[in-house]
Order: sequence, then C-alpha cells, then structure tokens
Amino acid sequence: MEIFRRLVKNRISLFGLILLVLFVLIAIAAPWLAPPKEGSDPYRIPRRGWTLEPTPPSAKYPLGLTQGQYDIYYGIVWGTRTAFRVGIIVISFRALIGIILGSISAYYGGILDEVLMRFTDIFMSFPYLIGVVVFVAIFGPGLNNVMIPLIALGWMPYARMIRGNILAIKQEEYVLAARAIGANDFKIITRHILPNTIFPVLIQASMQIGSIVISVSGLSFLGLGAPEGYADWGQMLSFARNWMLGEQGNVLKYWFTVIYPGLAMVLFVLSWNLIGDAFRDIMDPRIQA
Repeated sequence: MEIFRRLVKNRISLFGLILLVLFVLIAIAAPWLAPPKEGSDPYRIPRRGWTLEPTPPSAKYPLGLTQGQYDIYYGIVWGTRTAFRVGIIVISFRALIGIILGSISAYYGGILDEVLMRFTDIFMSFPYLIGVVVFVAIFGPGLNNVMIPLIALGWMPYARMIRGNILAIKQEEYVLAARAIGANDFKIITRHILPNTIFPVLIQASMQIGSIVISVSGLSFLGLGAPEGYADWGQMLSFARNWMLGEQGNVLKYWFTVIYPGLAMVLFVLSWNLIGDAFRDIMDPRIQA
C-alpha cells in the first residue's frame, strides 16, 4: 500500500497509472466495446467493403476505415489485448528464465557460475532483431513465431542483474542464519534471497514491456508479425503506409489511418515507461537518500 500511495502522490506516475488502467479496461471490455461477429475470430478485424482507399471517420465508423476497409476502431480496441498479451508473455518468460539461471549461477558459484555466464555471453552476442527475422523467415510470419525468438534472445540482462544482486547479499547474516538452521537451498533462494533482490528486475521488466510492443508492432509493420487483418497496432500502421502522405494538394487527407493506431501505441508505451520510472525512484535507496 505504501508503494501505491507514493505512485498516486507523484503526478507523473499517476498519469501513467491512469493511462494503464484505461488500457486495461479497454482490453477487458473489448467484447462489448467492439463486438465481434458471432462464430468468427475476435482478433480478425472486420472488413466493411473492398475498396483500397481509406474511408474518413463518420457516425457509423467513428475512427474511419483504413486500406482495404478494415475498421480502425475495432483494430485499436482488440489490438489493446494483443499488446498486453505480447508484452506480458514475452517479458514474463524473459524474466523467469533470467531469474532462474541468474539465481543458480550466483548462489552456487564456482564452475557452474562460469559455465552459465559464458552461456549467457554467447546468447548476448546475437542481435535479437536479426534473430527474429531469421526465425520468421524459416518458420513463417505470426505473433507466436515473433515471441519465441524475442524470449530466447532477451533473458540475458535479467540473469546478469539478478546474479549481481544475489552476489551482493548472499553472505548477509540472515542468509547465513538460514543455512545454519538447516534450510535447504531452494527455500533460502526463494524465501530469503529473491525477495530482497528481485525488485530491480521487476522494474526493468515493467519498463521493457513498452519496447517489446514497439518491436512486435514494427515487425508487424514489415509483414513479419501479425498476419494481414489481425488486430495489431503495427498491422494497422502497415495498412496506412501507402497513405501517410495523403494526396497532391492535401497531405493530411488520410491522417486518421496513422494518428489513431500511432497514438494508441505511444500512450500504451508511455504508461509503462512512466510507471517503471516511478517504481525505480521509489525502490532505489540512493534516490531516496
């Protein structure tokens, strides 16, 4: 409750929290805000026609229709669920793998620590975006095929961070006392060490959710992520790529194809970054001092 109180007290973090709560509510209420056609995949954006040229906002379609007459409003609403799913799944698995390997490496040390850290160095030498492109080129486009290499090539910073934190406290008196009374290694790590070392990892994870959403949206924009017609903000921007400059004499004619999905993405990423910054300020004793 103290952390929540300090989040609310800070105006910047409060703004981020309000934005995040708004997106959570949109994701939860998506079936009511933008009801899908019965029996169809709710993540497939309905087409309202077959004309290539986007249709401007109207009473019937408040945010307009993008290239191919895909409903922008529907895509943004259900794209919120896609953003949460992609960001949370990728970051959760990255953090979990990193915490497990980093904890084992730091706690046991010796040759095991050396082997695990060299294994981590090998993975860190691969540029993850190139790895994603190669993986998608082999197994085909799709969100799952994008998330797998993002997880496999992104857990290393978490492992290094948790390892450093554990090395700093594993000789503390409360850890030595737990060993002295016969507590097993699993209990010592999970009950005594991780609760005192995991907060920096959680802060980093919250700040990276936004970057994951940007990365996946960028890959969808390039045709490597979500399939055509899928409710994904990057896919929505991909539909707008041929209309960003409008037409001769009216460069803003198709502004709605870019502004609405782009604004949703910016605000979503901003909310996570503001909350992550606030958590860092709250949990970092050097800043508090």
